[in-house]
Amino acid sequence: MGRRLPPLNALRAFEAAARLGGFAAAAQELGVTAGAVSQQVQALEARLGRRLFDRSPRSLSLTPDGRALTPVLTEALDAMEAGLLRALSPRVRSALAVFAQTSFAIGWLLPRLPRFHREHPEIELRLSTGIDAPDLHGAAPDAVILHGRGPWPGLATHLLFPDRLVPVCAPGWLAARDVGDPRLLANETLLVSDTARGDWEEWFAHAGRRSLRPDRALHFGSSLLPPQAALHGLGVALADIGLVQPELDAGRLVNPVPAVPPLRRGTGWHLAHLPGRGDEAPIVALRDWLLREAQPG
Repeated sequence: MGRRLPPLNALRAFEAAARLGGFAAAAQELGVTAGAVSQQVQALEARLGRRLFDRSPRSLSLTPDGRALTPVLTEALDAMEAGLLRALSPRVRSALAVFAQTSFAIGWLLPRLPRFHREHPEIELRLSTGIDAPDLHGAAPDAVILHGRGPWPGLATHLLFPDRLVPVCAPGWLAARDVGDPRLLANETLLVSDTARGDWEEWFAHAGRRSLRPDRALHFGSSLLPPQAALHGLGVALADIGLVQPELDAGRLVNPVPAVPPLRRGTGWHLAHLPGRGDEAPIVALRDWLLREAQPG
């Protein structure tokens, strides 16, 4: 339903005349003639069906309806002016340097970053990646994404989501094999990250096969590579559900032993920053956005 408002020029003319006490003063403020102001006010009165001014040859005074309308219009026009100034004034962009492990950045953060930029165009996010997080007490990023159990002394941390490790492989690789039991899985090529060599042994123990050890393994120097190798049909990788959810949802990766629940070790992904910076607007914006994005579902 459209707005049923009188013309804005008529409202402005009346408000200026009421506030300034006459048509001549209003005309000077609005840059028109006193006659034009008078005509606009008359048009407004006709539109409303109410007299807003009592006119005499030597005086002009507000009627009760005019006195009631004046503060409403003054407040509305002031709010409109302030809103336009805020909307059209140049925005000061804040730079926010963030470090994240490469696997987290590629598997979880990058697909979501367009939403952060849409919500916070005033923040220039500068993302760096690597394996070992820098020390926040030196010349370092404003915030880091840490992986582990904690605590991290001297840092304020916020858990984003815990690890949930599951085996993953390509559908085509699985179609050619029968590996529905962890015992059978141990006979296949398992993809191992050298940064987490004990994950498979821990997973087999979690699956009730503590004595099993992989017969064949392909080793990679980065935790990012085993899931990528699994996508290409090289074997089975252990992956955090949170980092491969898009591939699982799309069917590019599948869990070959879905009967075994995810391995939870008490570790997870955390946002960390110095405690004294927790009230800074860019860090607050990043923290609140990350926590919303990390919510299940």
